[in-house]
Amino acid sequence: MALAQQDELHDYFHYTSGRWLWGEQEQLRERYRAFNIAELQKVAVDIAGSQKCVSMNKIGEGNFNKVFRLQMDDGSVLMARIPHPNSGPPKYTTASEVATMDFAHSILDIPVPKVLAYCATADNPVESEYIIMEEARGTQLSEVWDTMDLKDQLAIVTELVTIDQKFLSTPLNRHGALYYKKDSFPGCETAQVTASVMESLRTDVAKRFVIGPTVEREFWENQRANMAIDRGPCMELTFTEGTSAREYVEAIGHREIAWLRRYAEALPPTMERWGASKGQSCPQAHIDLLEKYLSVIAQLLPEQPELLTPMLWHRDLHTSNLFIHEGKISSVIDWQSCWVGPLILRARAPRLLDYNGEIMLKLPPAYEEMPEDERRLVECQVQQSIQVYSYEHKTAGRNPLLDRVLRYPQGKILSNVVDFASTSWNGDILPLRDSLIRIERYETRPALC
Repeated sequence: MALAQQDELHDYFHYTSGRWLWGEQEQLRERYRAFNIAELQKVAVDIAGSQKCVSMNKIGEGNFNKVFRLQMDDGSVLMARIPHPNSGPPKYTTASEVATMDFAHSILDIPVPKVLAYCATADNPVESEYIIMEEARGTQLSEVWDTMDLKDQLAIVTELVTIDQKFLSTPLNRHGALYYKKDSFPGCETAQVTASVMESLRTDVAKRFVIGPTVEREFWENQRANMAIDRGPCMELTFTEGTSAREYVEAIGHREIAWLRRYAEALPPTMERWGASKGQSCPQAHIDLLEKYLSVIAQLLPEQPELLTPMLWHRDLHTSNLFIHEGKISSVIDWQSCWVGPLILRARAPRLLDYNGEIMLKLPPAYEEMPEDERRLVECQVQQSIQVYSYEHKTAGRNPLLDRVLRYPQGKILSNVVDFASTSWNGDILPLRDSLIRIERYETRPALC
């Protein structure tokens, strides 16, 4: 009764940030999380050393989490992060996120909000997994980026290059997700830095952190969590020294084929989803493509071992996940599902710099004769081009290994086909088919049979 009353009074439990054209009720259920509001506030009050929580607002909501801002009677503020049911494997997801944030802050020296309390299971008075942390310092970059001078934007770009450098400085010995050693479980192995670093740092990592099951959602969705599929030599999602990047990318194909054969059901044409590609609802069509994927994927991997080195990477650095203070990046948020994997598959340029247009580093001669709306578009194009050029130029000079990854000839098709192999049934079969056709027609690798 109490939860029902809370549910009527608050939108805290429901996803309220978007709609779906089909399957909306299922999508909403996957993002519905009830929890004990009073107990969450009590935990926050105890941490803050305050008397009372005077306000609690949902300030952020993504596909996998809700974020709440809790203000106390003494003016102090804490943030609470509650995962959705679809965020990933219970226990692993929250435990890994907390350890990864600590690793990023204490080992890599990346500005990250400090975690003050967490529980990785729902077996607690809050009745949900949760993370309580400090409020991110500074202003969210999305609020000011478009109005910043180009000079100030390029200063942020330079800081992003520095963050890349920090990721590259600490390669690890295994593929998987980071956890605290105190939270470890069977299948976890001690994390070890494989680069030349100070002995105190190497010891600190080995003392506090382990590498265990990956928190990639694709390995846990639907019935996959309970299937006897290849998850590495420990029968957990830990890719150890004896397991190569090749075995990892092949495990994705074997995992999906096993799931399709056991659980996928073909739908008659009258029941197929509107707009679905031909063959989308036929399990065998997906299996045939995944077998072709398995026949070629290893040949797309680079032969240079340094490009396959296990490294932690944050792949979602956009303006909403970055905060700035006095012109510098003051906080990086949203570390959920960040894991240690082959550099060639994990590293990418910050999403802040995603730009697919023509590179134009100066205004064209006809700029003055253009209508005002066209001039604004050209100015934006030049501004974005300079940002990308600056990032690429600085990356080549300061992070040559990353530059090699970003320029690897098969890099984009490799990354795409691995992603599409994981999501063809729940997404669309066409991207996987198209990627394999491109590999067969245009790549220098052997053709598919």
